[in-house]
Amino acid sequence: MVGIIIGNQNPLLGTTYPYEIKPFGLSFGSQGKYEWYLYKKQKNGIWKDITGSPKTGEKVTYRFGEPGLGIEFEMKVYETKPGILPGMSSTKQLVGSMKLIPTSNKVPKIDKVVLFNRGAKDVNKANYRDTLIAQAHCIAMFNKEIEFHLWEDDAPGKGHNPNINKNNRHTRTYKARVNEKGIAEIGIPLMSDEKILRQMANKFLMKGDQNEGANHEYYVTASYSGKIQGASQTNVDVANPDYKTGQPTPKSEPQKNTPKFPAGQGGGPKQPDPKGNIIEAVFINDAGTELSKVRVEDKVRIRVHTKNMVGKHIQYVIWEYDMMSHDEIYRSPDVKIAADIYDSASFTITKDVFKKGIDSLVPNDPDEKKQNYFIEIISKDLSAESKKFGVDSEGLLTVESPLSPSGVQNTQKPEFPKTNCICQEQYKDLAWGGKVSCEFRKKVIEIAKQLWGEANKMKMASELMICMAVETGERFSPDYGYPNATGLIQFTGTAIKDMNNTGYNGGKQIDKKYISSLTAEKQLEYVKLYFQMWMEKYKKTINDALDMYLTIWCPAGVGKADTFVCYSEEKDKKDGVDYYEKNKSIEYEYYDDKEPISRKRLKKDPTLGNKKLEKGDLKPRFKFWTVLGSENKVKNFTCNKEAAKLPESTNNSKIVYFDPGLTEDRVKVVNQFTISLLEKAAKGSANEKLIITSTIRSTRKQAEVMYQNESNGKHISYALPGKEVIAVFNAGRKRGDSKEKVISDMDNKIKDLSKEGRRVSLHCVSVEVYKKNNIIDISYTRGIKNPRDLIKELVKDPAVTKIIHPLNNVIAHPKIKYDAKEPAIHVETKVP
Repeated sequence: MVGIIIGNQNPLLGTTYPYEIKPFGLSFGSQGKYEWYLYKKQKNGIWKDITGSPKTGEKVTYRFGEPGLGIEFEMKVYETKPGILPGMSSTKQLVGSMKLIPTSNKVPKIDKVVLFNRGAKDVNKANYRDTLIAQAHCIAMFNKEIEFHLWEDDAPGKGHNPNINKNNRHTRTYKARVNEKGIAEIGIPLMSDEKILRQMANKFLMKGDQNEGANHEYYVTASYSGKIQGASQTNVDVANPDYKTGQPTPKSEPQKNTPKFPAGQGGGPKQPDPKGNIIEAVFINDAGTELSKVRVEDKVRIRVHTKNMVGKHIQYVIWEYDMMSHDEIYRSPDVKIAADIYDSASFTITKDVFKKGIDSLVPNDPDEKKQNYFIEIISKDLSAESKKFGVDSEGLLTVESPLSPSGVQNTQKPEFPKTNCICQEQYKDLAWGGKVSCEFRKKVIEIAKQLWGEANKMKMASELMICMAVETGERFSPDYGYPNATGLIQFTGTAIKDMNNTGYNGGKQIDKKYISSLTAEKQLEYVKLYFQMWMEKYKKTINDALDMYLTIWCPAGVGKADTFVCYSEEKDKKDGVDYYEKNKSIEYEYYDDKEPISRKRLKKDPTLGNKKLEKGDLKPRFKFWTVLGSENKVKNFTCNKEAAKLPESTNNSKIVYFDPGLTEDRVKVVNQFTISLLEKAAKGSANEKLIITSTIRSTRKQAEVMYQNESNGKHISYALPGKEVIAVFNAGRKRGDSKEKVISDMDNKIKDLSKEGRRVSLHCVSVEVYKKNNIIDISYTRGIKNPRDLIKELVKDPAVTKIIHPLNNVIAHPKIKYDAKEPAIHVETKVP
């Protein structure tokens, strides 16, 4: 039978409707069974079966809820008929289908807006350490994005006067989507912008008041499509910390229509002059060198690059950069442009000038130690209509007070501690510090200081190291995971797109290939920008490695309770994704404190699963990585000693570089013959830079890794030489030998095999063997431009005995082997 479905194709939300399958033409009755299936059209155009258990019969009913508004669905009815003869299988045939789109008879609107301090005894009172909750209760607006703005109320009496409060709106926008219950909710952490909010609140007073009083009164407005559609009616009183200290004088701010420039080459986004008259403005010293860092009592000058401005007048203003409210440091008189390049007179950053950037209202203001300056150019003769893009914190001139511990440009370098290594003095307790270079450690701690402050830098640096250890499997490799997700925190395409869209990209459009091409130390700058984006743009409060991980894995869970459901089997089915399926092993994990071997303490119990991945389910995993991190602190300190030197190149232009993570002994073991061979091949393939990522691996280290894997039940499928080493392990454990004895025996076995030319792993040979046969890995994503052409050149050299690579479309040759799992271009050379 072929039929038609009778029913409403635009059902109203929340209303139950009947649907019936009717045959075409004459019907002689049916002996079959009807099953109803429902399909939902995804954003990518693919239809998803959301039926669950199919409804049966000629007549059924359906009711669509709020999430179905405006979405296209399709009903399909199948008829199942028994076999004509006994023993024959039944048949199933599509007999009818119908597409429908649910609608609503309700007018979309924001019905109510509230602001409150959740969890407080009085929800209408708070202090600047609290996070306020803003809610918009909406009608027929499921999944729509609502924008909230925070206002300080200076209007007398009840209600809000837009004319009185017009200057009292916080510049941040808080965004949230309407959920299935019709509520859009967002947290507003006052502490993140305390300085700005207090300045705003104290800047303007209620009519007739002499001061702001004991409280700052805040409310929120909710907007949709750029229009305010509601405001909270009850203010939240936030205790005014400045009540006893009086009010600051109103501050000046940069003009909205003027070009502004961070200092230094490669700086962050500028606000350009749309007329093209003001091209650039930078800080320089008396020698004309561009500056990026100075200290108090240093002299600076302003260099302005102009076009068609000769004879015109400008004024320049130096501002101290704050996230939202900048401090004026110096304003010049009007100056006349005599040439396209104008250099100002010297300007000394005195102690009094430096104090202008310090907020007396904020205890322990970080600006007391270091400030960042940018330049505003005001044209006195030409009109300007430039749009304000804001000034990014990248590329500013850093000015440090004499008491600041950091080194500064054009000043005498501070002495190192008397010990051989600054890490030994300051960074010895950094989690996972033993897995990375000294420069990497320093960079991580500097990032932690910038994001979480001096007092928290060591704690948060260790938390960041734990997060990166989890994401890279303790490799700390900048190209680990490429091309799917890549690097130290596994940057995804979506994450990088978000960084580009929000401007947290260092001032240039980035992609995964670029990110993976960076050194580990350089990539850390983008790690900082990623977390900075979540903390500043999306207002996430990150307190530990778990929250860091959640900003990557499930941002919605940051700051939520342990019971917050990140992913579930039910959500996967509803949304047509497989997030739970890919990660479900997490909910089976638990940490066994009684297990003597730390690497075996993370265990699994399938009975723990409930088909939901809650935030708290991640805690055993992070406890595991935290404990391992404490066991992998740096032990051998080599900072401030003579750096490992690359064998000198045979020409003046350096081509071959070593990854900073390689230790000195792994660099020096590479023969100059191999370096020269690589230089020749690089020139022949038009490659200006090659980065060696791996050389020799000690037999001892290989033995330790194999021992650990076997002890933890991780049985690797080795070739015959590896199996012989495992046999030594098994024999030693059977005899009851100590760990050190077993590893030593395995080490000796690996050395013996190496002498016979039988390797357990490609890089694991004795030093004596390595001297005759250099084994190196070359990154195919960093530095190099033409990896395939390099392979073509290398294979021509008779000294090259083997090449293994993961690239497609490379020439076939007996010395070349393709391996998709190879992380680099593996090259072996016979040294004469």
